[in-house]
Amino acid sequence: MKVRQVIEAGKVKSFHLPFYSGAELEFIVEGGEITLSLTEDIMKDLHSALGGRLTRMAEDRLADAKQLVETENQ
Repeated sequence: MKVRQVIEAGKVKSFHLPFYSGAELEFIVEGGEITLSLTEDIMKDLHSALGGRLTRMAEDRLADAKQLVETENQ
């Protein structure tokens, strides 16, 4: 069975990954909080996906900065 639920919670104000609870990820949002229970495999996948995304963002910013320096030097 596949269950899908969309929650419109507003802007995420912060998040918390409690050390003591093992595999829960808490998002503090406007009007409340959302707690996700995650398996270790899902947490590893999330870590990998976030790391990859942040690396691509950093590479893009570096390329933009290099292009800006080249443009200013001309």
